[in-house]
Amino acid sequence: MTGIEEGGPAKEPPPRIAVDLAWPLRFLTGAMFAIIVTLTIAQVVFRYVFDSPLIWSEELSKLLLVWMVFLGAAAVTFDGKHLDVDVVFAALPPFLRRAVRQVNLAMALFFLTALAWFSWEIVEIESWSALGALDISAAWVRLPATVGGALMILFLILRRLGRGWSGAPDDAKRPM
Repeated sequence: MTGIEEGGPAKEPPPRIAVDLAWPLRFLTGAMFAIIVTLTIAQVVFRYVFDSPLIWSEELSKLLLVWMVFLGAAAVTFDGKHLDVDVVFAALPPFLRRAVRQVNLAMALFFLTALAWFSWEIVEIESWSALGALDISAAWVRLPATVGGALMILFLILRRLGRGWSGAPDDAKRPM
């Protein structure tokens, strides 16, 4: 949406983050998905064709899935593409949209800070135990919440700084 559609003069588009910081996350998420699919097919083949199941494959698939979800969520946060229902938001006048956007940002930062903080406490607790089949620390299963939460906080702040704290004219219909 442009400034003209909001009733004011046309404004320059907001500065964008020049470097795509989420590119490595997208690559890792895709690679993890490919590994999960490969492991699942291999598990079926080894179990039903060779009658020799891969004991570690299910645990590794679950671990990769958790990492994939949180790294993918961080990449989507960088892009500003999280799902939202914006029917009411889009109908608000511009000054209220800016206020709602600020409240949304504050609530997201609060939630993500709590997620990262409390998940780190669980990582420390889980570091004393090991996963059965993989023989690695169970903290690796809990760490994605901490890493993903921290990355989402960083990306939300970078997005807001890139648009200015009051929001840019081209994102007037976006709640975050």
